[in-house]
Formats: sequence, C-alpha cells, structure tokens
Amino acid sequence: MTATAAELLVETAQRGELHHAVILHGPSPDALRETAMRIAKTIECLNGTTGDGCTACRRIEQRSHPDVHVVEVGGERKMISVEQVRDVVAGATMRPYEGRGKVFIIDPADALSAGGSNAMLKTLEEPARDTYFILLTRAYDLLLPTIKSRCQQIYVGGDVAIDRELRKAIVTALLKFATKGETASLLTAAAVIAGEDDVKSAMALAGRILVDAAAGSEELAPLRERCGSRKILASADGMLAAVRWLGVNADARLLAEQALAELV
Repeated sequence: MTATAAELLVETAQRGELHHAVILHGPSPDALRETAMRIAKTIECLNGTTGDGCTACRRIEQRSHPDVHVVEVGGERKMISVEQVRDVVAGATMRPYEGRGKVFIIDPADALSAGGSNAMLKTLEEPARDTYFILLTRAYDLLLPTIKSRCQQIYVGGDVAIDRELRKAIVTALLKFATKGETASLLTAAAVIAGEDDVKSAMALAGRILVDAAAGSEELAPLRERCGSRKILASADGMLAAVRWLGVNADARLLAEQALAELV
C-alpha cells in the first residue's frame, strides 16, 4: 500500500465505512503505528477531521482516551497473553464512553499466542456495533488463517524503489550465510548496502527483504531455518533504525553490520 492508499484508508474511516477489523502489515513498525493512530483519531476526532489537535486527538496521542486501547507485549513477556485478549473481548462488548466508537490496536498481532488468537475469533466475527480492531504486523504470514479471514488486509509500505541488482546481491549474501554459516557474507552484504549512493533506500530495501524472510518467503527459507523469525525481525528492526541514525552517524557500513549481526 502506498502513502496514497494510506490516505484512502483514513478517508474510509472518516466516511464511517471502515471495516470493523483491519490488519495493517508492512516493514516499518513506525509506519504501521502512525497509520493506526491516524485511523483512531479520525474515528474519535471531535471535529470530524482526520486529526486536528482537538482534545480527543491529543488524548489519543497521550494514550489516555477511554475509547482507544493499545494492546502490547507487557513486561518481560514475549507474547500478548490470553488474559490481555480476554480484557479486549470484555471491553469490546461495552458502548463507547465518549467517542464515536471503540478502537483496539493490537501491536504486534504476530505476538498473539495461539490461545489469544482463538479467544478473539468470535469477537472478530461478530463485533459489537461501533467497535474497531486494528492489528499491526510486520510478519503477516505468521498470523493464524482464522484471524486473517475475518479481517481486511492492508499493506503499509514505503516508496522504496526496488533495485533488482541490489536486491540480488543482498539476497545472495544472506543465503550464503544461511547455507554455509559464513559471517563474512554478512559483512559483504553490509558493504554492498553502504556502497550505494542512496544508502537510506538501500537499508530500507534490506529491511524489507528481512521482513519478507521472516514472513515466509520461500526464496529465503534457508535463512529462516537457520536463524528463526525472531532474529530476522530483530535484524530488520536494526536496519530500519539505522536509516534514522544516518543523520548523526556517517558510518553507514558499521550501522548495517550491527543490524545484520542480529542474525548470528
């Protein structure tokens, strides 16, 4: 989904035509969260805009709005618990306190345990009126089919132009590491990324490749088998964070190396 498509989704919410359950998936957690919060603001905005700094919009940003709930992995846990999901299910049966609807943002949805996912199914299938669920994930294929079948799926991506030769070089290096265990291959990938004229786009592309690997790309199955999805997603996180750090740290190669080191 391009930025224009993101605007269309927000406009759908403004018209009151938003599907009751939406999965936002894509490579950037920040982009997913920003889109989810814009949707929440659009639903709750006191002035009927897509977010204008009114009291409701500010309270959503501060996470103090009584009708907008963000469900995240808590404390030392790695998964969203069944208890958290049961609280969502219970809350979803209640009428909005002051807004136009109740909004539940699940971040990330791939952290839902099997039990938690199953606990949500009936609520997703038969939601209360004016209740919306927004599920965020960088690994869409990790979600249960029963969850996906009850939601509208929207891809939230950037405008990164895919350079086929650059992609081929990065994938080749990653597969060499996956099959032979040579960490030097990761250093090669970092050098290729850092050697591009548009380093930010190269890093963003590398992040997308890693997210695809974690999400079930057949081409990158050897990397997934060697490292597991969690390590791959951590590396993708590091690569996307590196894009932001480029403004203060000119050593692009070191940043890329640090991100890819998460795979080891």
